[in-house]
Amino acid sequence: MLRHCQNEERQKAVFEDIALHRDAARAEMAARSELLESYRDVAIAEVQLQADLDLIANDRTVDITKAEIYAHTEIEVTQMEATDAIFEAQTAGMTEEQKAEYIKQLREMKTPYLQGSQTLQGTIDPNDKVTGSEPGAIAPTDKYRWINNTIGYPTLIFGGMGAGKSWTTREIIWKKVQAGWNIVALDPHGTQVEWRGVRLITGYKEIADFMQWYMDEMRQRYEDYRLSGLTEEQWTENLRASGKMLSVICEEFTTWTDNIVEPMPNDCDEDKWKPDPDFIGKWFRCAMTESRKQLMIPLFVAHDRTMEILAKAKGLSKLRDAALLEVELIATIDPITTEASSSGRGRIKLPGHGQWIDIELPKLDHKRIDFRLDRPVTSDEPPTIDKATLERIYELEFNLGNKAGDTQDEPNKLSPMAQKLYEYLTITERIEADVREFKGNFKVAGERFTVEQIKGWMYEIVGAGMADWIGEGVIKLNQI
Repeated sequence: MLRHCQNEERQKAVFEDIALHRDAARAEMAARSELLESYRDVAIAEVQLQADLDLIANDRTVDITKAEIYAHTEIEVTQMEATDAIFEAQTAGMTEEQKAEYIKQLREMKTPYLQGSQTLQGTIDPNDKVTGSEPGAIAPTDKYRWINNTIGYPTLIFGGMGAGKSWTTREIIWKKVQAGWNIVALDPHGTQVEWRGVRLITGYKEIADFMQWYMDEMRQRYEDYRLSGLTEEQWTENLRASGKMLSVICEEFTTWTDNIVEPMPNDCDEDKWKPDPDFIGKWFRCAMTESRKQLMIPLFVAHDRTMEILAKAKGLSKLRDAALLEVELIATIDPITTEASSSGRGRIKLPGHGQWIDIELPKLDHKRIDFRLDRPVTSDEPPTIDKATLERIYELEFNLGNKAGDTQDEPNKLSPMAQKLYEYLTITERIEADVREFKGNFKVAGERFTVEQIKGWMYEIVGAGMADWIGEGVIKLNQI
């Protein structure tokens, strides 16, 4: 009996010890739960605080952007009012005929642009004529007068494929050249053959280097202007007289944002260098807002006018509307072939105005590729040949070995490289092949080729009856 009691006492002691450990474990679990709840509350508070800070920062950014836009608009309005006042003072005492003659002289200035509160329609005079120094330039009629207004303003040319962006842009460039502007063409896939007489910069790295130089030069010009003691008009005239009028042509601007990276400064350690993700956006804002007073005017060529397309610079649509002269080119779509072509029509919108005005595009029979003024005629330089004539020359070259009356039941044989190009186009199932689209992907044994080389092989394919030309640098395969 005593032994039984002793066993029960021992078991009771064990149970009590277990109960003590259980209670301690429960207390520890409760404490940990409270601590976790506290951590969670702190984490939630931190997230809410960060969200509030981000919201405040975004509101401040929006407020600052609005203030900049309002300030820029007020400055423009003040300048317009001042220009109007100067004009009224200059024409005070003049008769209506004298005033009309004076206005006509202003329109015929070497570098015409809108001044004061003038509107685009107000600059159109039935007696105005725009002429070029060579055949095929803009036709001598007042309906193309709008082109002169693109000379002194940052301009955006946009439109869908086939709308005529390239041809129209080059006529605008020709007018700039005639007005004494220095032209720099930033064309990632351009060739010097198509930009004669113009400084051409190709390759995205080289374009990025120029963009950095552009912003540095802009800052330097403003610094020199502040130290010069000159008025704005005197400073601008000084830039003109010293030949520093610069127009930057931004071809294929839609593709820049995915390929251009901020260049690394020479004095920076490569391991520590982090490119600014908004580099192209900063350059775009600089070119839009600061270029006109320093005569470093950009001309952008893109497929659309949305800020997501233009340098992915979100939130700047108001600034775009206030700073850019916009020209939209309209294409027509063939309902049967669904191919796009220029309609010869477009619309123009002046900076700071919401009204779009219908315009007519110049009628051109060839794409301008030579921008040299008074270029010498040399025996080793071939004359300009239109596309139809060039295709006929290639056709004659391919048929050169045939006698009169010979039939060509069998297709012409392709050169090895032309055959490889044809095989590439068929393998990739390209019914319509644009050299600008597939140039970067077509390579043989790791070697890439120029646009002119690829075009030569495309001429062979067309000459062999395996494709037809449907546009500039575009062929349509007859069979896949």
